[in-house]
Amino acid sequence: MKKLLGIVVLGLLFCSNGFADVKDVKNVLKKIKSNKDISTGFKKFRDSGEDGKTNNWRVTPSAMLKSKPGPGKHVLQIVKKSDGHPVRLGKESIRIEVRNGDAWGWDVKKDRERVELIICCASKTTWNAWSIYYPNDFNVIFPAKAAMGQFHNDGGNPPAFMFQNQGHPRGSEGGGYWIEADETIGSNNMPIKLLDKNEVLGKWNDVLVNAKWTHKKDGFFKIWINGKLSYEHKGMTQIKGDRQEHHLGVYRSYLSRRPGPTPTQIVYYDEIRYAKSCKKLKIEDLGYLCKDLESQSLK
Repeated sequence: MKKLLGIVVLGLLFCSNGFADVKDVKNVLKKIKSNKDISTGFKKFRDSGEDGKTNNWRVTPSAMLKSKPGPGKHVLQIVKKSDGHPVRLGKESIRIEVRNGDAWGWDVKKDRERVELIICCASKTTWNAWSIYYPNDFNVIFPAKAAMGQFHNDGGNPPAFMFQNQGHPRGSEGGGYWIEADETIGSNNMPIKLLDKNEVLGKWNDVLVNAKWTHKKDGFFKIWINGKLSYEHKGMTQIKGDRQEHHLGVYRSYLSRRPGPTPTQIVYYDEIRYAKSCKKLKIEDLGYLCKDLESQSLK
């Protein structure tokens, strides 16, 4: 009888810890959205979307939050500079961690693992900024694929633009920060390097994107890295009817391309900003002037 009671108690503790983890992730998500030290500009965003929720921030895969015992607290955290974590400005930043086996639902069947923060949604002309930090011991999993962010439609079409930690899977170079534009918007799915692998480790890099979202030919997608215009796509930026979501995190795919367990990957994000104009991003505190950025062109 005592043995049976012990098993029941342990089971309850296990379930209780699981649900605490789920609750913790959801609470962190709410705090990120309202934390001016980490994100700004989103309160003015209005786009109710098909889900009926305005400015709907969430963590994916959704099956993660429904699983039992639930995800560990490691997947998404707000961390402090005073505890030794890297912070771009202020006192806090976001820490995202993906471990071997962090796969739920559809990803389990599709050879993938991920934790992504999804910010809904980009439409018309937008300005987005964020800062990204790879720890010095960041594990490159090439030739498996690690996406470090996306502008992804909310339907079943491929992502229009994907930031990743390597060049083309058929190539030979892993690490760094790359941008890949999809063939569905008239590009070729060939990644272009924004930062070399030696330029991302142990330091913050500032990313700023100005895009006009349209299925017509007058669209554009520009990327500034640390104040320098580094990439420009002209033409269609989305499929007609799509709504673009901004994803930040780590999304690992084609894991079977590499032997053995997939190593843990940790990345930090900070200064996540949104506006309808560069001026409203208020990037002076990051060390940049809009007039300098907007005057640049690719040679």
